Parts: sequence; C-alpha cells; structure tokens
Amino acid sequence: MIKFLFFDNRDLEGIQGFERELQQPRKYDGNPLFLADRPWENGNLQMYGSVLKAPERPFQMWYSTIDPAWNIRLCYAESDDGLAWSKPRLDIHRHDGESTNVVFTAQPHGPSIIHDPYDTRPGWEYKLICGAAPSCGVYVFHSSDGMHWLPARVTPVIGNNPDCPMSLLRRPDGTYAAHHRVPGGGRRIGRSESADFLEWRGGRIVLEPGPGDPPQFQMYGMGAAMYGDFEIGTLWAYRTDSEDMGQSKMNGRQEAELSYSRNGLAWHRAAAGQPFIPSGMEGEWDCGNLQCASAPVYLDEEIRYYFAASTVRHSVRWELTPARFGIGMASLKPDRFVALRAGPEGGEAWTRRFSMHAPNIRVNAEVEDGGEVRLEMLDHQGRVIPGFERERCLPIRGDGTGQAVRWEGQPNGTELVGRPVRWRLTARQAKVYSVWMPDGEGVTCYHRFRSI
Repeated sequence: MIKFLFFDNRDLEGIQGFERELQQPRKYDGNPLFLADRPWENGNLQMYGSVLKAPERPFQMWYSTIDPAWNIRLCYAESDDGLAWSKPRLDIHRHDGESTNVVFTAQPHGPSIIHDPYDTRPGWEYKLICGAAPSCGVYVFHSSDGMHWLPARVTPVIGNNPDCPMSLLRRPDGTYAAHHRVPGGGRRIGRSESADFLEWRGGRIVLEPGPGDPPQFQMYGMGAAMYGDFEIGTLWAYRTDSEDMGQSKMNGRQEAELSYSRNGLAWHRAAAGQPFIPSGMEGEWDCGNLQCASAPVYLDEEIRYYFAASTVRHSVRWELTPARFGIGMASLKPDRFVALRAGPEGGEAWTRRFSMHAPNIRVNAEVEDGGEVRLEMLDHQGRVIPGFERERCLPIRGDGTGQAVRWEGQPNGTELVGRPVRWRLTARQAKVYSVWMPDGEGVTCYHRFRSI
C-alpha cells in the first residue's frame, strides 16, 4: 500500500488554498481509567512505561511508582477492552506481606516495553529497556509474559543514565531503536540503535529545541512507534515557568507534541508549540503534568494514546507531592494526525511524479455540508489524462477514512497502473488527512504502508 500523509510538503510539488492543521486525539469521557490507589503506589504513578495489545493477549500496561526513599518500581495492569483495568495480585514482589502488581524493582528509570513475536528464542517474546541498578546506565531485559523479567546481559548497553522516559521500537528491517536523553546541554532527544538488542551504538542527538523556542523549553523525552515507513513520536514538551531560568529548570509542566521522522534520524515537530495531547483545564484531574506512554496502540479503526497525568505540576520531588495521579486515554481515527484544511474558497495540491502500483484510490477526509473532495490525474508532463479530469471525478462527501475515488465512465485507475502520474487533489470545506492505494480489495492494515 502506498499512502500520502500531509505532515509537510515533501511529497507535493505544489499547494495553494490549503491550511495545514494539527489534529488532537479526543480524550475518553471516562477518564481517568484508574488512579494511584494501592498502598505500594505511594499516591503516585507515572507513565514511565508502555501499553500493548498483542494478539491473543489482553491489553497490557506497565507504569511506574516511586516511594519516599526514591525507590522506583514497575507495576503491571491489564484489561479486556483497554478501558476497564485491573491490577492483578501477583506473587512476584510483596508489600508488607501482601501480594502486589509490582513486576520489577531494580530502579527502572524510563522503562519501555515491546512485544516482539519475531524473536524465536524461548522467553524473549517481550523486551524491556530502561535505566536500572546497579549502575546509572541503560540495561535490557527479556520475558515470556511481560511480568517475569530476566537480564538480556549483565552490563549496561548505553553508558549514561537516561533520566527520562525511553522508547523502544523494532523497525521493519528487524533492527531496534531506542530514544533517550543524552548528557549535557539541557533536556533533548538522542537515539541509539541495535541489530540484536544486545549491542547498541549511537546516542546521537535527533531532536532538540530550535531557535524559535524559548530558553525555558526542553524535551523531556519522547515515545515513538512505526507508522508505515514513518516513525511517529509523542514528544514530552516541557515548559518551565518563566521565573525558573536556572540550570535545573525544575518548575513547569509537560504536554505532548506530535513529532515524525522518515528515517529515524531527522526528526521534526508537526506543529511546534502546539499540544497534540494537552493538559486539562485548571481543576481537572489532568491539569498538571502529562506523560504519554512509550507508544500508541493500533486497533482496527482507532489509534489510542494512553497517558498519565496529575493535578500537580513538575517541581523538585513533585512525584511525591500529594495530588491526584491517574491514567487516561485519548484516541483518533487512522491517519488523522495532520489535515489539509480547505475553506469555502477551496484548495488544491498536486503530488510529485510516481508510478501507480494499484488501480484503486482511497481518500481519508472529513467533508462539511456543501463541501467536496475530488482527484484529477496528470501525466508525467503535468497534462490532464483524458477520462480522469477533475470534472469527471465523483465528489467525495461526508466523513470516511477510506472513501473510493471514482470517475464517470472509469471504474478505477486500472489503465494507469505502471504509468508515471501525478495526482491533483482539490477540496472545498473539507479536511483531507490522507490519500492512499490499497494493494488489493481485501482488508487493509492502515498502519502498514510506504510513501512514494
């Protein structure tokens, strides 16, 4: 499947009349999903952790807690639907003689977990990366169930303490990538890579504040996941209070910004300074610090972002400040990260030249009453292809993630397969999120695609 997303103009040769608009996932009405309500949670929980939905498994969540002696613990929760969660009493670690949902106690700082069914070694189905004792480096672990963990190696794989949330992903070529904080120069995002999960290299900076950011802005950490041949990130955008100009920058608040990359090394913010998942309004349970899980969860027609939040802002030892700490969820439809929005005057955009690999074309769009979206086919020289004129394109209306493009007298683009073409997209009173070509008529997995 080939897909056009509209984070930027890289795949376009021209655009006019459209405004690029960041979208925000809708927060679930039943938030918070659960609160820090167990004695061993010490009144706090952090989304230094992950949420997964592996085949034939329940939704699984790992989150962190901190006790007054600053001992960090990784806790486990599960759910059948990802909304109603339980904290199972496991007999792995106990608190005052009582069984708990704690699954890891070696000071896991910034843990990130993936389900890796392609690793055929027994007991390696789940993988964990985090800062951990006994040193200040980054360690890796493996597990058969996500609850019982064993070290993958006894020495650190990255020398510096991440001191922040990490993200771990496995790329389509089988290699692993981790995002973590790098030492020096304030909070910013580095990346390390591995071919086998055991030997890591890199630590290069891939995202840091730009010249348009105020001095108080820092990048606390970043979750990341593959989305087609993109990597999509949730950047923990940390803004310190204006009076906190010191080196530590401890007083402030975090929200999530949307970031993306086509190669894992060059990262961009989709809308710098605009929250993708904002903190709540003053007085709401999530009005303080907000932290996204290490990766979203892809369901059939929904992308879910799980996050932790509280009523307290970031400060020195803020995790132990009496507050309401909970877990929430926000979701959006497939591809609806950034829209090309056209008003009543209309907009048009045309792609760069590429080869049609399949005959059917789909549009993910939200069209207002009185609006429409149409597509026109151009040849390699930019001339309209007879039979595929804009005027002959049946207008797309309503709200749909995969509406078929048709032309009068043309069931699809069969005759254009293998030919170099350009697409010219026109819209009026509409948001266009993506245009794509499925490989066939069967069920298409929206998060597996390539760009031109």
